[in-house]
Amino acid sequence: MNKLLFFLLFTVAVPLSAQALTLNLDQCVQRGLELNPQVQSYRIGIEEADEEVNEAWGAFLPTLSASYTHSRLENNRDTGFDRDYLSQDTDSTQVRLSQPLFSGMGGIAGLKRARHSKEYRQFELQFMQQQLVREIRTSFYDVLRARQLVEKWQESVTRLDSQQEIAKAWVDQELAPQLRLLEVAVELSTARQNLVSVKTDLIEAEASLEEWLVLQPEEAFDIDGAFDSDALVACETLDACLEMALNYYPTLQMAQLNIEMAHEEARMIRARNLPKASFDASWTDFKRDYDSSSDLVNDEEREYYTLAVNLSFSPFQGGKNIFAYRKQNLRAKRLGHELSTQKNSVAAEVKMRFQQLEEGEGLLDNALKRVEEATEAYNITDRSARLGVSSLDDLLTAEIRLTQAEIGKINAEHGLQQAQVLLDFVVGAQYASVSAN
Repeated sequence: MNKLLFFLLFTVAVPLSAQALTLNLDQCVQRGLELNPQVQSYRIGIEEADEEVNEAWGAFLPTLSASYTHSRLENNRDTGFDRDYLSQDTDSTQVRLSQPLFSGMGGIAGLKRARHSKEYRQFELQFMQQQLVREIRTSFYDVLRARQLVEKWQESVTRLDSQQEIAKAWVDQELAPQLRLLEVAVELSTARQNLVSVKTDLIEAEASLEEWLVLQPEEAFDIDGAFDSDALVACETLDACLEMALNYYPTLQMAQLNIEMAHEEARMIRARNLPKASFDASWTDFKRDYDSSSDLVNDEEREYYTLAVNLSFSPFQGGKNIFAYRKQNLRAKRLGHELSTQKNSVAAEVKMRFQQLEEGEGLLDNALKRVEEATEAYNITDRSARLGVSSLDDLLTAEIRLTQAEIGKINAEHGLQQAQVLLDFVVGAQYASVSAN
């Protein structure tokens, strides 16, 4: 029975473990872009805009209509000589073809606006993808930071456990006061508390990454990666970053398209007051059957064709078109001022992110040196304490400094990566996996 139970558990556990995912940063980005429902929604929006362009082409193409009418006229007195009022059945079939010749440039403006709308949707998708990449990269580095902090606080707990044993031995031999043992116990308790805290941070960071990757609760996953201080940046100088941002940041391009669409709306409104021309062709089949059997009244049956060129002109429509046209021009001016404000805001953020990146590089260099010095100092103090040369107070101080240096290094690496992520985002840089899509 036990063997059978073990076999069943094994057969269930193997498929589950086989589903566990181990993803590096690029794979996380790729998965997020493929499965995120918002990305799919924006892609459908582009398809909608494409159909809108096709719809706008209809302003230049002919229209075909057909109609059929059947009517019954009943004259109860059945008297009179006007044939139009005698009891009768009438059937009329008409087919009409109309080809626009000129629509006051409204059709061209409508087509341009539809194309701009499609471009706008494409920039929306690009901006959403860049936001998603930013969040995935940020969450990925948050998980790395939390994992390394868990590891470092665990190492600190291990070192303090060792110190507690040394302190206890010294106190037992009356070589150190009880106060030293209490000091180590306090630091050990603090380290354990910090360990619990960073483990909670790790759970939260992993949950955030799982959300961006659209992972189901039953899906197990792991990440494979490290902080890369030598990763390529989108731009090397501040001037290059500013140029990239002003040329490629999606929201600026979307704002420019809004201005162009406002101008096209104004042209469409102006077209309402301009002449319009169309060529119309129609075919009509007309039949009239009288109830009267009189020789003076004969049934009618006619079939005829009509060709016509129609011209229409509405130079004034109560002034509503004039005011609508002026409103659209004012809207375009307002959007232009808003675009200038956005450009100033983006330029300021680029400068701030670039400064943060340079600051992060300096902080990381200093943190690496500090860890190297603190590690060497702790090793020397640890050996001396075991030989009874250094005091327990010196060893505890060295442990605290080493832990602080290691935590500082992790935070510096994390801060540098985050600064690079935010700079890449604000300059509108396409992450490798985004451009692949």
